[in-house]
Amino acid sequence: TAGLYAGAVIASTDQELLILTMDRAVEQADSIKVTFQNGIQADGVIKQVDAISGMAIVSVPVEQMDEKVLLQVEVLKLGNSYSMRQGDVVIAMGAPAGIVHSSAYGSISYVARNVQVADGTARLLYADVESDARAGTFLVNMAGEVVGWATDEYEEEGKDGMTVAVSVSDYKSVLEKMSNGQPVPYLGIYGQEVSAAMLSEDIPPGIYVTDCVLDGPAYAAGIQNGDIIVSVGGRDVFTIRDYQNQVETLSQDASVAVVVQRKGIDEYKELEYQVIVGAR
Repeated sequence: TAGLYAGAVIASTDQELLILTMDRAVEQADSIKVTFQNGIQADGVIKQVDAISGMAIVSVPVEQMDEKVLLQVEVLKLGNSYSMRQGDVVIAMGAPAGIVHSSAYGSISYVARNVQVADGTARLLYADVESDARAGTFLVNMAGEVVGWATDEYEEEGKDGMTVAVSVSDYKSVLEKMSNGQPVPYLGIYGQEVSAAMLSEDIPPGIYVTDCVLDGPAYAAGIQNGDIIVSVGGRDVFTIRDYQNQVETLSQDASVAVVVQRKGIDEYKELEYQVIVGAR
């Protein structure tokens, strides 16, 4: 099906321009046409897709573009979204009005930290700015750097006229792999670190599984809600950062040992699962 979606040029090499866009923009696409701000069109190819974050990277070979046109293409740097605070002004670029090449501006109203996402945690930026997550809206700071993109996954948490955006700093390693055409490893668990209060109740240290993505790799292997993940691939994990770092080292289709502690009638019992690593 044909459709118009916004994208942001996030990298430029001697061989290609890399454009970050929505995964639905390339879904079942027979061909991809990229139209730049100046109206110049070029053919694009899918570099990588991440269905979990709902994003894709499209590559435009520079050999099909005039050198003068290339000089007019501005690369948007990925900013530090961890530095964003309430009151910071942001520009919504892409398709905030539902029309590609539209823009709007507003400010950050709230920053939600440590929101559980698949295989980790992330920040969400709430901004009082118009947006259209479906067509693609990117939040840009006053330095002209991308700090997030609008998502409709958390619509229930948003208010009328409020945009919920994914914090780009949480996805830089994912975007780096995608930009290199590499699949992003995926186990598919939602979890939190075992807190001091939980430890005081004799819950083992590790990652407490609050949910498994239905039919995801962890779910398929038999890992359950309430399990405590204590090691991945032979490495102990005590924090979400430990877990994320270990998942990032995994390879798609590889079998990885995930050790969990599962509560029985009287005590926790250690179980080991072989999980076939998926791709996001």
